[in-house]
Amino acid sequence: MKRIFFIMLALMAVITARAQESNVMIGAGLFGETGNQARDVFPGAVLRLSYGLDVRLDDRWSVMPGAGIRSQLGEVNHIGYVGGDPEGMSMADVFCQARYRFESEGIGMVVGLGPQFSYMVSPDTYYIDADPNDPRSGKEKFKSWDIGLQPSLVFRSGKHWQWGFEASVGLRNMLRQYPAYDVTGSVHLHNLMFLCGWRF
Repeated sequence: MKRIFFIMLALMAVITARAQESNVMIGAGLFGETGNQARDVFPGAVLRLSYGLDVRLDDRWSVMPGAGIRSQLGEVNHIGYVGGDPEGMSMADVFCQARYRFESEGIGMVVGLGPQFSYMVSPDTYYIDADPNDPRSGKEKFKSWDIGLQPSLVFRSGKHWQWGFEASVGLRNMLRQYPAYDVTGSVHLHNLMFLCGWRF
């Protein structure tokens, strides 16, 4: 996973010279979990800042590699564990989307889909409210690396402004396994965000 992460960063550097458009996006929305150890579908909020380089292949198709930082706000909880790190967690993302444009009279729509590789920059940890001395307290809840899909739907107006929706769909079971402490099962991490951005 670490090798794939750095390959994606290298590809971004290589195609920067060919990029016709830069995109700075800010997103806010809901953080989600699924799996047999997920407590809630949407247990918290998420913020994301990202930058992408859009490379046109023709009038309709383009490829956009990019990177971002995503922060989940508040506690991430699981069945059987009441409480978590109140600071939440943060992940660094590297992504590459294939994008298709629909344009008409100054207003455009872009549909995108591609892989996303994420690294846990600031992990969430267990805190057992009933017993702060529980051996699980302080242990990281999630694995360091995630892989997923990043779909998006973005609307454009004028030369610079854009807004829309973006999601991260986690494909890897991210729950760290601690069989000795009865921490097993599966949790997949997702988010859905509203985006606002500037292109130049």
